Amino acid sequence: MDELSPHAAQLRAAMAGPQQDADWSGGLWAACDQLTSWELGALLPDAYRTLADESAPDHARRVARQVTWSKVSPSFTAATLTALYTGLAASPRPTDVRYAAGGLLRCTEPWDERELAAPAAVLVAAALRKPGEYADAALAVAAVAGPETEQTLVTRLRTVHADSPLRLAEIEVILTTGPRERAVLAEDQWHGPFSGDWPPLTDPVAERAADALHAELARHVLRSAAAHLAALHAGELPYAADQAFTTADADTLRRAARLALRRDEPWAGEVFSTLLPQLAVAPTAAKTLPSQRACIALAQVVEAWPTPESVAALREARRVVRHAGVTKKLDRLLRRAERNLGRRPEAALRLPDLGLGPDGSRRLPCGDHTAVLTVTDEATLTWERADGRALKSLPAAARRDHPDHVTAARDLLGKARAQIRTLTRALEGGYLAGAVYRYDRWRAALATHPVARGTAGRLIWEVEHAPGDWRAFLPAAGPADHPDPAPDPSAAVRLWHPARATPAERDLWRDRIADLRLHQPFRQAYREHYRAPESGHSTTMFQGHLVRIEAVLGLAVRQGWNIEDDILALPLDGFTAWLGIAGSLYPGAAGWAEVGEVTLRRADGSPQALAELDAVRLSEVLRSVDLLISAGSFAWCDDTHAHGPESRRQLNRLYAQPLGRTAQLRRAALRRILADHLTSGRMELDDRHLRLDGHDIHLATGRVTRSGDPVEIALPTGRQAVPLPFLPYDEALLERVVRTVAHLMEREGSAAHS
Repeated sequence: MDELSPHAAQLRAAMAGPQQDADWSGGLWAACDQLTSWELGALLPDAYRTLADESAPDHARRVARQVTWSKVSPSFTAATLTALYTGLAASPRPTDVRYAAGGLLRCTEPWDERELAAPAAVLVAAALRKPGEYADAALAVAAVAGPETEQTLVTRLRTVHADSPLRLAEIEVILTTGPRERAVLAEDQWHGPFSGDWPPLTDPVAERAADALHAELARHVLRSAAAHLAALHAGELPYAADQAFTTADADTLRRAARLALRRDEPWAGEVFSTLLPQLAVAPTAAKTLPSQRACIALAQVVEAWPTPESVAALREARRVVRHAGVTKKLDRLLRRAERNLGRRPEAALRLPDLGLGPDGSRRLPCGDHTAVLTVTDEATLTWERADGRALKSLPAAARRDHPDHVTAARDLLGKARAQIRTLTRALEGGYLAGAVYRYDRWRAALATHPVARGTAGRLIWEVEHAPGDWRAFLPAAGPADHPDPAPDPSAAVRLWHPARATPAERDLWRDRIADLRLHQPFRQAYREHYRAPESGHSTTMFQGHLVRIEAVLGLAVRQGWNIEDDILALPLDGFTAWLGIAGSLYPGAAGWAEVGEVTLRRADGSPQALAELDAVRLSEVLRSVDLLISAGSFAWCDDTHAHGPESRRQLNRLYAQPLGRTAQLRRAALRRILADHLTSGRMELDDRHLRLDGHDIHLATGRVTRSGDPVEIALPTGRQAVPLPFLPYDEALLERVVRTVAHLMEREGSAAHS
């Protein structure tokens, strides 16, 4: 472990000696990419010293900067940690205290406190220039520097945060912990990661110790904040926009909320149900918020650690908010939170029954009438007379004489629909999490639950009868299709996925769905699935595609991708997927760009081999990439911008390409939807086109040609639109192709009769 590899030794030499030859210099990035965690820990002290030395040669500084940008999380020995502190203290900046705190968390040996004390004091002193920004990291390093340095820092923080009671209470609890526990808190940053930051790495043991001390504090902080907001909304305190909490208090609220939701504290749901909606709206008619920072912070915590209760609170906050910019942010965070709920299978199944009976209905008296809420595949609200006769619409007498009862019935309908939507997104999001349920829990919370059973029944499930023996079944097909023999209550249940199935099994389930005319809650039987041809940690299967940047970024945000150093990153449990795009990426970026490789890296920054990843999780990552590329490539567009020369060239390029996975599934669906016409011979499906009466409809673009010439199709809309046959899943282009077919058939039929 004391011996550096040749590439690591070359990097160290390059930071200390004369310029290397041009050939090796060109492989600088490759050399840094090969560094192990402990090699990076050994090189970082040299890198920071070189960057602090203004007289260092340009090539040495360039190598040092590249070393600090390594994607691997470093690991330190006692000796290299001391060297790190000494290197940082040579020319300290306030931000350097973050690296010093991170080094404590990543040190694999007991460190030498006497050796660290002096440089640690220097780093804390530098951080005092910006005490509010780097307080958490400074508190961790101060614990190493000694009591005198710690006391100086604490006195300064108490002065800075004199108007932030929540932050002061948090600091007092932090002071009861050790340096490693404090370093865990310092890792929890509001912003980032920034260029040069190390990949997050938490110590579960230290985090549990910090949890035990902070759990009661988190409860106190959140309830105190809720009480403060209640007083504001009651008019007991004067209101000023964005003044309810200081910046420090908002950060404290975020950390308390994160701990409460990560631990799934039983009291958290009640607190969030009042706290988030009150944060989202002013007690006056103004379009402001008591604290926009705190509102977005708590919403981001719900996105990262969702529970059914906190998602419901976020949905209510989105309903009442009046600020247009915050509305857009909450929309995006709510979608992600619903999807991320699938990564917490046990929490996702915790749905209230809304008072529904065993038959999935609830009757709500409303004077001489009754509102009937019924949940089957969807939630519906109908009305009855006193004698039980059904009404076509809401009776005027109920609206006039019992408006509160009508509002309550409609609110219950909204809650039922919201629960179904959240459950649907959570179940689909469970693919990326590898969600597996106990059979008895699945049966109680999904298969027989009055709100969830309509959703769960239309999905294909697999139950493990013996180790590795998974058998698929479809509850909606009837009792005959249920598992036989009945599984053990502790047996594992998971959603069926085409990536785990054979071609024959996929065809069987698609035919079954079509025969039953079953509309699945999300695309499952017809879901795209992918296998990368490579076995390394990257694939070029999407490389070379041209995409429109603004379209890609718009969908990427909704799908959970982030922009990091001009690369799209999708953070997942245990690894991150990176999508290279040859262009400058930032919010609002526009233009065309070429797609590069898809790369996987573990949480510590090391490469993640594609072949080692679960087939379903890998397929879902690649599916997300394909969706981005499909959204960024012109398929069909009603806007006039789609008819410019550049757009036409792109459309022609797509027209000539082989079908992608999405278009292949569209072809499979059309084969079933139009089976009678295909049998009659009037239509035919080839590899890329649906051919009808001399017209060719491209399955990937929707483009219609006749004898090679483009044909413009203006499809009727609204009431004049052609009724659609049964579609096994929702997709705009599939619907357009089917409507185009119906339109062409109707037009040809009219021409034949004239």
